[in-house]
Amino acid sequence: MKTKFEGVTVFIINIKSFNRGAAVTIPGVGIFVGKKHSQNIDLLRHEFGHMLQFRQNGFFYFWFKIAPASLRSAFLSKKRESHIHMHTWTEYSANQLSYEYFNRPYNWDFRNFPLTSD
Repeated sequence: MKTKFEGVTVFIINIKSFNRGAAVTIPGVGIFVGKKHSQNIDLLRHEFGHMLQFRQNGFFYFWFKIAPASLRSAFLSKKRESHIHMHTWTEYSANQLSYEYFNRPYNWDFRNFPLTSD
């Protein structure tokens, strides 16, 4: 099943971790989310932030710096309870870019999608 968010294809997939809130963005392809989260505007905004990272930084920086760091962090957060994936530079950056892109929305979920480590 597919839908669109800001012109980007959103693929709705039925994989256990995605139904718990995980998502992945592949620039040029789309955003992958679980069915339970396909209408989660906060998650979609965050994932769109990764598209903005790609647009701002280009192919090489995104795929050789941002994507590997983000994936390592996501996997590490599954292994270590003390590691919070959303508290890493890749995720702060995606959140900040998205927050600005959407004109600093009043209903931004700062708790789950923080802009800084504060």
